[in-house]
Amino acid sequence: MFIATTVVTGSSVAAGQNATVSATGTLELRLSLRLVSDLGVCPPGISADACAPRVGKGFVSGLGSVTETYTWSYRMGPPTCPAGLGKPLATTGRLVVAGKGEIHFSVADGARCIDQEPLRNEPQAFTITGGAGTYERASGSGTLERALDLGRGTESWTGTLVVPGLEFDVTPPTLSGAKSKTIRAPKGSKRVRVTYTVTATDAEDGKVPVTCAPRSGSRFPIGRTVVGCSATDSSANSSTAKFNVSVRPRR
Repeated sequence: MFIATTVVTGSSVAAGQNATVSATGTLELRLSLRLVSDLGVCPPGISADACAPRVGKGFVSGLGSVTETYTWSYRMGPPTCPAGLGKPLATTGRLVVAGKGEIHFSVADGARCIDQEPLRNEPQAFTITGGAGTYERASGSGTLERALDLGRGTESWTGTLVVPGLEFDVTPPTLSGAKSKTIRAPKGSKRVRVTYTVTATDAEDGKVPVTCAPRSGSRFPIGRTVVGCSATDSSANSSTAKFNVSVRPRR
């Protein structure tokens, strides 16, 4: 999951989310997955000029760790398009949400006929067709956009996911203890070991791990060092915080 974060010195704030709840059971998708797509021979049953198994991975706020799989294909010329032009073809796939279930989707034919080179990045409409586990009654729709170069890049989902009766978790953990502190170094010392305690609590998961750099117990140099901390819950909601550790020489 690609999340833009906002931080302020000495306090914790939620990371910029890539999905938001508009109503109970509805998740507005604004997500981006790392995508691998290598062209090859089409599997049996697919009539196309070329096919590419596509696998995307990322962390999605409101869902968690997500993996997508589907086969992308295209056809050039008649009967789909005029000679020399082509479009990506309809397909089906799934999103697997770790520990929660699957979201099934279909992708429509590309809307226009274009040159072969930019076909790999042509947008396509998607429709959520159901699922398994938590997302058994899932529905929704939107648009897939790609930014691929040599079979590697990102796929962006923009649209809506609806699961009746499910309240999506998009609330990030709360960080505590990210407070600036000042330490006096022993006389003649250039570095001093500093410990601190930063914790995170989530409304759904309870206590969640916190990662800070430099770590508590590190040897901090004379002067001011900014410590950055972050915590992520099981639904891929993240919070970050920064605070200062100031080490002053003893005179």
